[in-house]
Amino acid sequence: MSNQKVSMWRQYLTWLLLIDVILIGGGYAVIGATETVGGMAALLLAVVISTLNAIAAFAFAKSGIHADMNTFMVKVMGGMGLRMLVMLIVVFLVIFLSKLPIFVFIISLFISYISKSVLEIIFILKIKDNPELIHNG
Repeated sequence: MSNQKVSMWRQYLTWLLLIDVILIGGGYAVIGATETVGGMAALLLAVVISTLNAIAAFAFAKSGIHADMNTFMVKVMGGMGLRMLVMLIVVFLVIFLSKLPIFVFIISLFISYISKSVLEIIFILKIKDNPELIHNG
C-alpha cells in the first residue's frame, strides 16, 4: 500500500472520528441531562450507522476515482442508492424492533448523516481534483 493511500484513508478516518467525538460529546451534554440510558444508546447507534455509511461512501468513490466521469458517477450514485436502501432498512428495524427513543435516534441520525455527508463531499472533491492522492488497489 502506498503512503499516500494510507494517508488519505487515515485523514478521512481521523476526521470521521473527530466528528463522532463531537457528536457524542454534544449529544451527551443534551441527552444526558434529559433522557435515560436509552437516549444515549439511540445516539450511539445513530453515530455508528452514519459512520459505517460514510466509510462505504468513501470506498465507493475510491473504487471509481481513476475511471472516466461516467463510471465514477455510476459508482458514486449506485453506491449512494445501495447505502440509502441499507440505511432505510436499518432505520425501520430500529424503529419497529427496538425500544429506543425514536425521536432521539432520528434527530441524531440526521445530524450525524449531514455532518458526515459534508466530510464525504470535501474528500471526494479533494481526491477527484488530485487522483494521485489515492490509488486503487
